[in-house]
Amino acid sequence: MRSSNFLGVYGHAALDLIYSSNEFPKPNTCVELKGKKQHFGGTGANLARIAATLEVRTALACHVGDDFPKAFLEALKASGVDTADVVRLRGKRTPFIILVSDSEHNQIGFVDQGAVLEQEVLPIRTHTADSSKFVHIGTGRPSYMLKVAKRARKRKKTVAFDPAQELHYVYTAETFKAVLENTDIFFANTSELERARAYLNIVEDQELLSYVKMVVNTRGGEGSRIITEDDEILVGTIQPDKLVDTTGAGDGFRAGFYAGMSRSLPIEECAWVGASTASFVVESEGSQTTLPTWDMVQRRAARRKCV
Repeated sequence: MRSSNFLGVYGHAALDLIYSSNEFPKPNTCVELKGKKQHFGGTGANLARIAATLEVRTALACHVGDDFPKAFLEALKASGVDTADVVRLRGKRTPFIILVSDSEHNQIGFVDQGAVLEQEVLPIRTHTADSSKFVHIGTGRPSYMLKVAKRARKRKKTVAFDPAQELHYVYTAETFKAVLENTDIFFANTSELERARAYLNIVEDQELLSYVKMVVNTRGGEGSRIITEDDEILVGTIQPDKLVDTTGAGDGFRAGFYAGMSRSLPIEECAWVGASTASFVVESEGSQTTLPTWDMVQRRAARRKCV
């Protein structure tokens, strides 16, 4: 347990079951699945482990089952993650995600929340928020994350909100707005940004700045966009050596973004570091399989493709 971290991450540690198929099935039909593999995953664990590998002092708070692999916990620790708030719940199962990718790298997924569902009745884990300068609120139960956000805000931490795909099926307009009002930065891909606007009944992305100070919009192969009151910054992509699996690319971007912020780089440069980090993640199957060092990310950032 460390008393001083730069980044505190709240989110899932999960097991990813990854399959591939030439195409997705239509309702009431089947297609052949190939290449089943299991990997360490979860948005929280991905972000925390990649950030720690990039020399960011990082803590992770998550709930897992008593079946949580010992090797997973050891991997987090070996990468330098503060795991004081990684909690095993007796009699519960570790979250797992079934991911299927088609030939064009589109994905569909099925999530078993497992132990995370217990957050509705559990007290929040406080070490991760209290010991960190930045608190990243990722996937998890909205009522739990609202408590985390309020505690972090009260202690004058910078709070980022990144509900990811759970914005579509876990959050409601009311719960989303409640957490957003207690945060400083909002991370979202394009579809999540669209859902956020619908929840808030707004038209323009810039209107989100009445709730937060910064919006970080990841746009896949089109790069990213950073919106603040002073500017709108468009950042392009960095090409990987090969494209194998896009699972976890967004988590890699976020890890790189925080690695830049921990070094007090300009926001645009933080986004380029994020793009560089993501380019390593997609070079192998699984989100935590290719873990670049800071030096590797810096060198590859020179490949930047401007928009």
